Amino acid sequence: MPLDLQTGVRLYQFVADRLDDQRRDQYPDGREEYETYWTTAHDLEKAFAEAVHAGESGTAERLLQHLRGMATAWQDHPHHPDNHTVGGSLPDDTAPDSQP
Repeated sequence: MPLDLQTGVRLYQFVADRLDDQRRDQYPDGREEYETYWTTAHDLEKAFAEAVHAGESGTAERLLQHLRGMATAWQDHPHHPDNHTVGGSLPDDTAPDSQP
């Protein structure tokens, strides 16, 4: 995966969406677990963006790997970012002929 802001946002959004799905499935239970994981994912994405802006590729790569680690729980999900790479980068869902 490329070390750019879009990659971090897409990976974070995938994790956040799956956490939201999980939260709905577990409602009314699971609130504290959801908040912990959501906060972790949010903080990782924010730190990733800061590392990218600062040109700290080693730090950015490490943070991206942590986000990818969070996403592994949903590896078989049809929208998992690893299932939709095009030439090593994630497709733009708004572009014509892009994968969903």
